[in-house]
Amino acid sequence: MRIYVIRRLLLLPVTVLLLSILVFGVIRLVPGSVVDARLNNTMGASGGADPEQRAALEAHFGLDKPVHVQYVNWIGQVVTGDFGTSWLTREPILETFGRRLPVTAELLLLTLAFYIPIGIGTGVWSAVRRNRPDDYGIRFITILFLAIPNFWLATLVILIPLILWSYALPSPYAQLWNDPGTNLVQMIVPAAVVALSGAAVLGRLARSEMLEVLRQDYVRTAYAKGLSGRVVVLRHALRNAMIPLITLIGLVFADGIAGSVIVEQIFGLPGMGRLLVESILSNDLPVVQLWMLFFGTAFVLVNLLVDLSYGVLDPRIRVQ
Repeated sequence: MRIYVIRRLLLLPVTVLLLSILVFGVIRLVPGSVVDARLNNTMGASGGADPEQRAALEAHFGLDKPVHVQYVNWIGQVVTGDFGTSWLTREPILETFGRRLPVTAELLLLTLAFYIPIGIGTGVWSAVRRNRPDDYGIRFITILFLAIPNFWLATLVILIPLILWSYALPSPYAQLWNDPGTNLVQMIVPAAVVALSGAAVLGRLARSEMLEVLRQDYVRTAYAKGLSGRVVVLRHALRNAMIPLITLIGLVFADGIAGSVIVEQIFGLPGMGRLLVESILSNDLPVVQLWMLFFGTAFVLVNLLVDLSYGVLDPRIRVQ
């Protein structure tokens, strides 16, 4: 098990380094820059830009240096804990993240709280009740939520109560430590919206994996020994079906981040997803770069935990 862990830990810094290069390169391919935005704001869309003023702004933001020098300077600052300042607000990026991150973290935790029980629970129930009316009902509902985009479902969740009952979610955003009741009302609905489509995918996978496991000889042997159906399903069948499910649960982190970008914008939540949209629209490259590196690294760590969990669930994987 020790070698299994060491191998995956050694891959972590290499993966993060390649991720940082990819993030930096992709950002540099985006058309426009903060210099163009500043010049447009100063002179208007039709005004001519002074070459000396443009050169001064590029030097101020470090854009006059070669790309590889810009990358080395940026990654060196990140490694030493200097995350830079926003080009737009001139505020330290770390302070901005400190205000926005708790909102998205709470949204992700609530998303997982819906996603895992609903996905695995419906999948297991559907497999155990195969070809019965409740199985057909669950399969219909999962297909329905697979077909509904998050942004459309979020819009319906806002508009239908507003039109039918003149009810809208509380506004503006209330912090959890200031007003827990209002905060949970504001966050539960967006979390459910993000979780439902992912739970539908997890439920279908759980059903197919459980059906395959329930056909195995050791499951029939467990039933023949007189074990109760609950013990056979939960202790024997579900554990052996969990490895592909754990993989998908790890991927929900990426789905949650992508969903938060849309859902936070629709529900007016001041989280990291909304910060990304605001930073892209204002060409605030330092914030966008650090945002992508931060969540990319977090996704790598989540997948590392998923890999390590394989060794816990299946001892045969530890020697590979």
